[in-house]
Amino acid sequence: MGENARRYITRRGVKYSYRRRVPSDLEDVLGREVKISLKTDSYDMACDRVGAVNDRVMAYWDDLRATGKATLIAERYANARALAGRLGWRYRTADDLAVNATAGEVIERLEALDGVDDRRITTAVLGAAPEPQLRLSGLFAEYESLTRDQRVGKSDRQIKVALGPYRRSVASLIDEIGDKVVSEIERADALAFRARWSRRMTEEGLSPKSANKEFNSLRAMFRTIGDAYLGGRANPFVNISFATKKAGGKKRGATVSAQWAYDVVLSPLAIMAGMNDEARLITAILAETGARPSEICGLLPDDIRLDGKVPYIQISPNRIRQLKNEPSERQIPLVGGALPAAAALINAGGIVRYLGNNTGFSNAVNKFMRDHHAFEHGRQSLYSLRHCFEDRLTAVEAPDKIAAALMGHKFHREKYGAGPSLAQKRDWLLKISLMPISSDRTSGFPVRRVG
Repeated sequence: MGENARRYITRRGVKYSYRRRVPSDLEDVLGREVKISLKTDSYDMACDRVGAVNDRVMAYWDDLRATGKATLIAERYANARALAGRLGWRYRTADDLAVNATAGEVIERLEALDGVDDRRITTAVLGAAPEPQLRLSGLFAEYESLTRDQRVGKSDRQIKVALGPYRRSVASLIDEIGDKVVSEIERADALAFRARWSRRMTEEGLSPKSANKEFNSLRAMFRTIGDAYLGGRANPFVNISFATKKAGGKKRGATVSAQWAYDVVLSPLAIMAGMNDEARLITAILAETGARPSEICGLLPDDIRLDGKVPYIQISPNRIRQLKNEPSERQIPLVGGALPAAAALINAGGIVRYLGNNTGFSNAVNKFMRDHHAFEHGRQSLYSLRHCFEDRLTAVEAPDKIAAALMGHKFHREKYGAGPSLAQKRDWLLKISLMPISSDRTSGFPVRRVG
């Protein structure tokens, strides 16, 4: 222990403590002093411990200066505002009281503190916690920090995709109104941003949906940081949006026919034969299982079960991705072209190129299809295979419970029992299979795994 740290040892009663004045640049955040029990009544033991405590305190101060002061200022301000409200006072900063409050209000507040020795109460009543200053350029980072719990379990790629709209919306707002202090942003700024989007929709042909995504992102961020940084002011982006509803309600995604799915994806002369093998194998599994692209691109080798009486894929949350909702967790038997395609993937070591990258996979397949004029019209896409799968289930009059169990949809009735078995689901899938099943699990689908 350094000799210098012993001067911070104090004694109250029989126990020793570490007590030190807080540096002036951190006093507005931490108060005037720090006091930590050394948990001993022996001076020699206190001398042994105080050096490590002092080192930790100084390291914390250094870290606070480098990264965290703004966060603690915001926390102290929010706590002071909340405490003032509980005590029956409207929180006003010391500067606001000095400039705008009447002498009567100031005297009333001072009289209320007569005999009070609690620093938190005096801070709340006299507005000693300064209002935090957060600029738009720091809004995204603050929002990301405050909402980390919402992304627990997501992969890095999922987190990047989820946060993308928030990052872009802040950049767009800065382009329009500049890097203003968040607490100074008014309704007029939000309306100016809406007007900017109105011009872009007219001049660049952008959709109201794109505009609303940015409005929604900004509204959520301002709501999240509101208590700490808006000082009770209203969220400026409340009720800012463009109408998007069309007559007839929401349109169902375009489907494709079963014949189209076979001709384009599975047949020996399929257009997709010209695409990379991994993309073609994944697409074959999509066509025969009706799964979502993210669900198949998130399969690890252990999720593809080929050895049992009924081969199947296990769709569950894993280290690659989360699922859309609880009903999405399910087992789907492998029949038709999906069985040899899954076997080919396992023989190649599993999904590699598109593992966890369903966006890259979908974009690559959709571009390939468009480049080869494979779609019948502009509304069709890779996801049309899922609509086709549901249409095929409808055509054979599959029970709703079977359809829900295969599609990963919620079954709108009280849930009892384990649900349809693998064998039951397999039997219904055989009725809609695009290719006949083969006892040879490496045949039935013309694949050529290379590279």
